[in-house]
Amino acid sequence: MATRLALPRITRRGWMQSGLAGLAGVGLARGTLAETPSKESETVRDRLWIFTCAANSDYPHMGRRSVMTPAEGAFCLGVPNIFMVQSSESEAPYGRLEPPLAQYMVALRPLKRVVWSVVGSGGFYSPKETEEVLKIAETAPNFTGIMLDDFFTGEKEGHRAKLTIEELGGIRSRLKRVNENFDIFATVYGRQLDLPILDYLAMIDVVTLWTSNSEDLANLESNLKKVDAVAPHAKKLLGCYFVDYGKKQGVPVSWMKHQCETGLRWLQEGKIEGMIFLGNTTMDLGFESVNWTRQWIEEVGDRKL
Repeated sequence: MATRLALPRITRRGWMQSGLAGLAGVGLARGTLAETPSKESETVRDRLWIFTCAANSDYPHMGRRSVMTPAEGAFCLGVPNIFMVQSSESEAPYGRLEPPLAQYMVALRPLKRVVWSVVGSGGFYSPKETEEVLKIAETAPNFTGIMLDDFFTGEKEGHRAKLTIEELGGIRSRLKRVNENFDIFATVYGRQLDLPILDYLAMIDVVTLWTSNSEDLANLESNLKKVDAVAPHAKKLLGCYFVDYGKKQGVPVSWMKHQCETGLRWLQEGKIEGMIFLGNTTMDLGFESVNWTRQWIEEVGDRKL
């Protein structure tokens, strides 16, 4: 007969206290919402983000079910900052962020910084949902900006971007009236850096640089120089995929290591403001790139900048 081990009795209060300690251990906010450390005390983890969409919204791309929500993705990866990005029309049948969008902010309260998309995956845009995002900006203490994902079209649809210059200018003016320190973030792929988008980039505060093909990660250094040339005023974030969507495979660990270590060096040198990992909808599918990155964040996350 097996001997039953005597386990300590855990009360509800004790469980909650241990849970808060765990959150603090992975760098999530504790105490005051959106409590941001001073520049002098910042760690690597403070500059790490997760790019998220609704659970399972990547099913049409991966052909595999994912059940991880945005908040769970941040907790699993151990990062304190999050991008909430709406699904495209083709992804929406499998998962989307359903209005009212403010309800999602309840689960995001422990996080330090939250950015919401007004242009989402595949260039999805809804004026009604944009109004909801701007309302969140007025009330959520950890809200810090808006995201323009898949924003530049390369004139495939007869125009250069999902919004006109005037439309983007109007949204920017309203956002800055709420808080002049709120930022507009935009997705820019390495292949888009030669497009005629300088007037748009002038209204973007933070360029997030992405490389969708793993082999093209060899061009990170040259692509950052291009971003600096076309958007010298903008802050930069390095976007890091866990999955090569074209191949429906995880990014090889060798390339994952390359982009993470390059991003860390840039961060320490002051060339970029942080790194973004994409994302929750691939993190529970067993890819080694995810496991390697979680371990890497555990190792470097508490280093002082």
